[in-house]
Amino acid sequence: RDTDRSRGLGDVYKRQLSNMLNIRKKGSGLLLAFLLNTIIANLVESASKVEEILEDIEETLLDPKNDQGNMGSLIQQHRHEYMIIRKNSLPLKDQFSKLLRTENGIITPDILPIYNDLQDQLQFVIQTTESCREITSSLVDLYISNNDLRMNAIMKRLTIVSTLFIPLTFLVGVWGMNFKIMPELDLSLIHISEP
Repeated sequence: RDTDRSRGLGDVYKRQLSNMLNIRKKGSGLLLAFLLNTIIANLVESASKVEEILEDIEETLLDPKNDQGNMGSLIQQHRHEYMIIRKNSLPLKDQFSKLLRTENGIITPDILPIYNDLQDQLQFVIQTTESCREITSSLVDLYISNNDLRMNAIMKRLTIVSTLFIPLTFLVGVWGMNFKIMPELDLSLIHISEP
């Protein structure tokens, strides 16, 4: 990830060297816009990836034929990732609103549309993290219900097996005891001795 960050800042440096959009004459407002664009573009990409992965996990959980062994830890890992994205984007949104509202001389009217576009992208990131939160919540419920269904199936099999063996165990237990007087033993002798 460090290479991604340095690559992103390297892109800003290349834009500044190539004087993209006449950045040298526009001042620090356009340079700040390029820096914010790099940061927000990384947040958009990361949030979109996490959302796609969570949707893939949902498809896996909905298909009972798939192995769902490590899905719980996978859900928690991606939950942690979207929480980091959310933690980084919310303060940026608050500061961004302050930056646009104040008369600071950094944002001139000709670059204001760029900042409005960046604010829209930041809003998209926040909405995506909200979507990820809802998907994660439903995934946890789905994972738990799948585990319950699996446990119910196992308990059903065990109940069938125990239903078959409990009467046999009872009979073996009764007739396997060493009683001095056992009427059933005399009955078998009577039948044998009668011709």
